[in-house]
Amino acid sequence: MPLEADFLREGKLENATMDALQAKAREQGFWALDVPVEFGGQGIGTLATCLVEEELAKFPGMFRFGGLVEPVLYEGTEDQRARFVDSVVKDGKVSCFAFTEPQAGSDLRGIQTKATRAGSDWVLNGTKTFISGADRADFCIVYARTSQELGARGITVFVVDKGTPGFTLSRPIPTMGDGWEPYELSFVDCVVPDENRIGDVNGGWALGAEQLTHGRLKIAAKQLGIAQRCLDMAIEWAKQRQTWGKPIATRQAIQWMVADSAVELDAARLLVYRAAWLADEKTEIHNEAFIAKLYATEMSQRVTDRCLQIFGGLGYARELPIQSFYRQARVWRIGHGTAELNRWMIARNLLGLSAGD
Repeated sequence: MPLEADFLREGKLENATMDALQAKAREQGFWALDVPVEFGGQGIGTLATCLVEEELAKFPGMFRFGGLVEPVLYEGTEDQRARFVDSVVKDGKVSCFAFTEPQAGSDLRGIQTKATRAGSDWVLNGTKTFISGADRADFCIVYARTSQELGARGITVFVVDKGTPGFTLSRPIPTMGDGWEPYELSFVDCVVPDENRIGDVNGGWALGAEQLTHGRLKIAAKQLGIAQRCLDMAIEWAKQRQTWGKPIATRQAIQWMVADSAVELDAARLLVYRAAWLADEKTEIHNEAFIAKLYATEMSQRVTDRCLQIFGGLGYARELPIQSFYRQARVWRIGHGTAELNRWMIARNLLGLSAGD
C-alpha cells in the first residue's frame, strides 16, 4: 500500500520493484502458497488461495506472491517437474502461458500456431497475443496445433525456454488497464525438443480446460477484493461529503447504490467460496468456476462504476485508485473466456448439449 501513490501516478510498478517485493514476501514465507506439498509448495488449498487473491487485489497494482506454478506443469513427467516446477518453487523462476492468438481466444479450434514433428523435435510457427507476464517469464507454456483434423482436440502443450532461437517477444501491447501490459509472441521455425512436450500429443484440450478453470476462480476472487476496496472507500466518502448541508450518505440515491453493491458483492463472494470449497473437496468445478467468474466480473464492473459515481469528479482523478480499478475490472469480462462464452458454457453444461450446439 505505501507504493499505491507511485503506482497510480505511473500506471505500473517496475520489474525491479516487483522483484524486491516478491523477495520480501519469500523471506516472510509467502511463497508457492497454492502449490501442492508433494511439489514443494505450501499446499494451502483453493479456498485459502482465493482469500489471498481477494486481499492482494485491494491494491490496484495486481501484485502476486511468487513461486506460482501453472497447473498444467503438474501433469508433466517426473523429469519435467524437476526441471520446470522445481525451478519455479525453489529457484524463483517465472513462467507464462501462451494460449490466445489474433484469431483464437476462447475457441481452441481457432488456434493456428503449428507444431510440426521433425525427428525427435518439434518446430513451432505462429503468433500469440495478449500474453501476460511474458517480459518477466523464464519459459513459456505454449498451446500449439498438432492436428488440423481433430479441431479443438488437436492441440498439444510445449514448454519453450526464453532465448530459444525463433522465439521472440514481438511487442508489448499497451492497454487501458493499469499494471497490465501483455505481449505479442512470435515463433518462427522455433525448434523445441520432444522432452519439452507436456502430456500426450493432441492432449492439450483437457490440460487447457483444467488450466483455465484454475485461472477463472482466481480471477473471480480478485474481483471481490477490487469491489470491497472500492465500496469501503465509497462508504467512508459518503459520510464525509456534504451537499446542501447534509452528508450524501443521507441521500436515497447514494444509499441504494451502496446497498445494491453490498448485496451483489456478498452474492459473488459466496459463489467464489463455494466453488473453491468444492475444489478442496475434490469435486469437479468447471461449471461452478464459470458461474463464479461470470457473476464476479460483472459485479465488479457495476460496483466500481457506482463507487466512482459516488465520488464524482474525484473518483475520476488518478490520485484515487477507483478509476484504476474500474479500468482493470473491464478486462476480466474478456480474459479467460468472455462473459458470453461463460453463459454459453453454463447453459451447455446444464442442458447437456455438445460443443456444436
